[in-house]
Amino acid sequence: MSDYTNPRFEKNLKALYQKNPLLAAQLKILEPNQKYEVYVGKDPLNINIYDKERKVALFHQEPLVEVTQKIKEFEAYNLYPFFYFFGIGNGIFHKFLLNNSSLKKLFIFEPELELIYIALNFVDFEQEILDEKLLIFWTKTASFGELDQYLVQEGQWIYSRIYTLHIYNNYYGTYTEECLELNAIITRSLEHHVIAVGNDSTDALIGLEHHIYNLPEMITTPSFKELISHAKNCDTAVIVSTGPSLYKQLPLLKQYAPYLTIISVDASFPILTKHGIKPDIVVTLERVEPTADFFIKTPKKAQKGIIFALTSIVHKATTKAITQGTKSFSMRPFGYTRFFDLQDYGYAGIGMSAANMAYEIVVHSRFERCIFIGQDLAFSKDGKTHSKDAIFGENETQYKRKENESEKILVPAYGGNEMVETTSVWKMFLNFFEKDIAETPYNLEVINSTEGGARIAGTKEIPFEEILKTLPKVPKKEIKLTPPTKEQIKANQKHIQTKIKEFLDYGYKRKKEVEKIFLKVVKMTEELERLNKENKLEKINFKKMDKLIEEIDDVKLLFQEDTFIKVFSDAVQSYIVHQELEFAKIAVRPIKTLIEKQVKQIDWLYAHKFWLFSLAGGMDATLEITKRSAKQWMKLPAKYNK
Repeated sequence: MSDYTNPRFEKNLKALYQKNPLLAAQLKILEPNQKYEVYVGKDPLNINIYDKERKVALFHQEPLVEVTQKIKEFEAYNLYPFFYFFGIGNGIFHKFLLNNSSLKKLFIFEPELELIYIALNFVDFEQEILDEKLLIFWTKTASFGELDQYLVQEGQWIYSRIYTLHIYNNYYGTYTEECLELNAIITRSLEHHVIAVGNDSTDALIGLEHHIYNLPEMITTPSFKELISHAKNCDTAVIVSTGPSLYKQLPLLKQYAPYLTIISVDASFPILTKHGIKPDIVVTLERVEPTADFFIKTPKKAQKGIIFALTSIVHKATTKAITQGTKSFSMRPFGYTRFFDLQDYGYAGIGMSAANMAYEIVVHSRFERCIFIGQDLAFSKDGKTHSKDAIFGENETQYKRKENESEKILVPAYGGNEMVETTSVWKMFLNFFEKDIAETPYNLEVINSTEGGARIAGTKEIPFEEILKTLPKVPKKEIKLTPPTKEQIKANQKHIQTKIKEFLDYGYKRKKEVEKIFLKVVKMTEELERLNKENKLEKINFKKMDKLIEEIDDVKLLFQEDTFIKVFSDAVQSYIVHQELEFAKIAVRPIKTLIEKQVKQIDWLYAHKFWLFSLAGGMDATLEITKRSAKQWMKLPAKYNK
């Protein structure tokens, strides 16, 4: 490492230590001038960099000429809020780009650490790094788990349909493989968050209905806080999923069961019961009625001594099917669950599967080791979807292999030597695992002993028998949870009734405001159609339209209001988000003339007509379902029936 220190570099490095300490540490120990030499012209911005290994310069023309050309080329992107670049170059162009007031974040992914070092020596990025307007990553250490949290901080996925990974210049053309890998990570992240939102509000509304229905029972059970305080009855937790690879692990699991905390997903419970294995905790989070079959089709006596970790959105048939053991409800981290301010019962189930939730329990309980078995997340070689003895069979019809090779979704296999076929749903579960593992807040040893299926990045792949032989044979104790007192239950009963009324009062007030703006938009679009029919478009009142667009923007600000997010966001976000994906194309459209501006205004107005209609409809559905479910256990004031 050079003894020379550049004040500009030191400022940039200090900022990086706060925002990306790993990259800062790597730059701190870098030995410069190994691969590159820097040449500065008479103009201090004329900075060229020579690659001594490839014997080629970063810029073929004069650097300032290339940068100026690139600035002109990017004028068409002036309204884009997010940019993604492969390559930092000399940093000058990116500094110019950061002056754009429309830009929220600039991501730079650089394959050469030394080029990052050089750019940070010549350009002052200190404030942009501190403001997180500029995020720089060395591609050698970039992974989905690391990048995903940065790629979605400000809702970048809303702009996923205009996403482009810009290659800085021709010099980076030789990094094709790294560029493709990075592009796959970014598109995977954006796609993951769009899919996670879904395209149907039905699931969210069903979840809301079940949550409100289950509230009276939930507050009588041991809380999630109580569960994670006592779940660790030994150092090692085994999460038992229902993939095709599970069956071969059952004899070993049975042998070592006394020394392991067994956390089973609901679908694995009947299989474990059949093989004489009693799990410590069974996790269930699905809102669908067939989930109850996992408990209905299992002998009732098998439930004794088990903790059933349920989320508040499960179907009533599921809660009724569990008659033995101890139920412990928790709330998934949705807006409407947070509205009820029952923090001791939240929050778990941010992922989409019971196994994702089981991992959250492991982390919150601070186990020292977590082992996955049956976590295939892929079809077996003979096309199976689930383990032998699964109650819905080994080939669930909802999961089908693609016949067309080009349509298959392939992911790295366990062991990393080949690819295996998965589905979009399993891939989403995989994404959540990798994200959660990367964000685990302590040094948890995560071992994948599935011995089949998909590779889960961030885990150690160790055969089940091999890891079990290394564990101490210390018998575990039974997990015992304490339910709330009668006084706590009574206080919470009063609390949830008050919150239902607050929910409805707030909801109806905001619904009325949205409907008022919607009717104004309908009136103006009808006027536009009349003027168009009469060939009098010159009489369009654009000042009036501007004011109405401002009112629409005010409605959009509701999505930044905490109470609005809690009451309505989950139920309306699916169709609202998919419309916003299209709005992004209009929002970034450049305007050079008055006519272009006016056309953009009209397009924006028409696009939001259906948006407001959808929003008002979603709000109405939310309120009606809330009333219907709450009426099952409380008397509602007459004013809500008008």
